[in-house]
Amino acid sequence: MKRQRTQIMNEIDQLLAVGPVNVIIEALKTKSVCVPSWNKLIKDYEPKEHEIVTDTVTRKDKMKSDYSVEKASRIYLGLEKLLTRRMTEFTFAIPVKRVYHNIEDNETRQKIAKAIEAIYKYARIDAENIRRGNAYYAACEICTIWYAVEKPNSLYGFRSRFKLKCKTYSPMDGVSLYPLFDERGDMLAMSLEYNKKILDKEITYFETYTDKKHYKWKQENGLFWEEVTNEPIALMKIPAIYAYRDSAIYADLSYIRKEIEYTLSRNSDVIAYNSAPILKVAGGIKGGEDKGESRRVFRVENGGDVSYVSWAQSIEALKYHVETLTNSFWSQSQMPDISFEKMKDLGNIGYDARQTLLTDAHLKVGDEAGNWLEFLDRESSIVKAFLSLMNIQWKEEIDNVDVENIITPFIQNDEKNEIEKLTTANGGKPILSQLESIKALGYSNDPEATLKQIQEEEAVAEENKGSINVSAL
Repeated sequence: MKRQRTQIMNEIDQLLAVGPVNVIIEALKTKSVCVPSWNKLIKDYEPKEHEIVTDTVTRKDKMKSDYSVEKASRIYLGLEKLLTRRMTEFTFAIPVKRVYHNIEDNETRQKIAKAIEAIYKYARIDAENIRRGNAYYAACEICTIWYAVEKPNSLYGFRSRFKLKCKTYSPMDGVSLYPLFDERGDMLAMSLEYNKKILDKEITYFETYTDKKHYKWKQENGLFWEEVTNEPIALMKIPAIYAYRDSAIYADLSYIRKEIEYTLSRNSDVIAYNSAPILKVAGGIKGGEDKGESRRVFRVENGGDVSYVSWAQSIEALKYHVETLTNSFWSQSQMPDISFEKMKDLGNIGYDARQTLLTDAHLKVGDEAGNWLEFLDRESSIVKAFLSLMNIQWKEEIDNVDVENIITPFIQNDEKNEIEKLTTANGGKPILSQLESIKALGYSNDPEATLKQIQEEEAVAEENKGSINVSAL
C-alpha cells in the first residue's frame, strides 16, 4: 500500500510539474468523496429559497374586481437553519477541552502543552468551531487551512518570527472543495476554487496543497489559467483538515416544514378574505335613515333581518395540526424545542431534570462526535508540526505530547449541584481553599488582600463577640 501511495504521489507531482494547467486543474477536480450539492441544499436551508416563496401554481395571486392584485400569503420558516445552529451549539457551545498526556514530570513537554493552548487561543479556535459546525451540518463539508504569517511575538512562551492562523472554507462561502484521497483514506492533495471580483474583472482562483508544495492559479473572465503561487511547504504534510458528511443535518425533515408553511399560508389567505365583515339582508328593507340619527338604522318588513355573516374558523384544529408537525420536526431531529413558549412552561427545573430532557440531544452529539474528534486530532497534529518548526529546541519532544480533544454536549451549568457532587466525592470536605474560591469568583482585583481583610474582619467579630459575652456575665 505504501508503494501504491508513493506511485500515486509521484504521478501527482509529475502532473503538477509538467502538465498543462487546464489538464492539472481538471484532474484535481476529480472529487474522491460524494457530497450533496450546496445549490440543492440551500433550497431547504435558506427560508427565502423555499418552495412556498416561488410556487405560482398552487399559490396564485388573485385579481380583484377593481383590477388590483391580492397577493397570496407566503409564510416561510427557517427551521432547517435553526436546527443547524442548535446542533452546532449543542456540539460547541461548551468549548472543546484539550487534555495533555505524557507531560508529567517533564518541564519541556509542559511548556509545549501551554504553547499549543496559546496557539488555539490566539487563533480564536472556539469561535472557529462554531463557524465550522454551522458549515459542516448545513453544507456537508468543510476545510480548514492552517498557515503562518510573519509577525514577531512572544505569544507562545518563546520568541517567534511567526504567528499561526487558520481559515475555514465551505460551499456556504462560495468555495468549491476538491479533496483527493488514496484507497486508505489518506489525503494526497486538497484543492479550493473560488471567485473574486476585482474592479470590473471576475477572477477565478484555484489552489492546491500537497505535502510538498502550495500551488495557486488564476483565471480572468473565463480565459486562460495563470500561475500565481508555487511555493514549498516546509511542514512536509498538507496543512489542511477536511471533513464531510453524506447528508445535511436536516435531511428528510424538509417535508414537515413545507407542510407547516403551506398550512399557515392557506390559513392566512382565509383570514385575509374574511377580515372584512359581509352584511346579510333577509327580506325587504323599508325606508331609509332618519336625519340626525347617531347610527345607521335599517327598517325591514315581512319578518326580514339584517346581520353580519360570521366566519366559524376551527382555530383549535389548526393549532393542533401545526403543533403536531412542529413537535414531529424536532423529535425526528433529536433536538429539543427550546423556544420561549416551550421553556416557560417548564419553570425552574433542576439539573437532573434538564439532563433527562436533553438525553436525546446528547446522544445525537455523541453520534456526531466521532467525525469531529478525528478532525480535531488531525488539527492537533498539524499544530504540533508547525510548532516543531517555530521552536526547533522542542522538536524532539513535541511528538511525545499526546493531545486528547474532548467534546462536551451543551447543558446549562448548575454550579451548586457540581460543588455538592465534588464535595460528596471528597468525603464532605472542602474542595477549594478560601483563597482559591476568591480567585475563582473573580470579583476581587487582589485576592490575597481580600482574604487578609476577611480574616481581620472575622478576628474583630470574634473579639467583639467575646466582649459581649463577658459583659453579659
